[in-house]
Amino acid sequence: MELLKSALPGVGMKYQLETKAGSNFIIVHHEDGRREIYCSDPEDNENLIFIAELEDEECMLLSSVIGGWNE
Repeated sequence: MELLKSALPGVGMKYQLETKAGSNFIIVHHEDGRREIYCSDPEDNENLIFIAELEDEECMLLSSVIGGWNE
């Protein structure tokens, strides 16, 4: 499991995580603060499926749920 980080000039940063199970998640953090979450299509790894656009408060809530801090 590795978190890959790359710059998207004029857009922001891209973070990519491939899970042990083979799922691929991509988060684009735009320069204006927006964050978009994508996953790769299981049938075509080059095709991305848009999941959601999150604001700061939503990101914090989601991270607390995933991290188990919101139980």
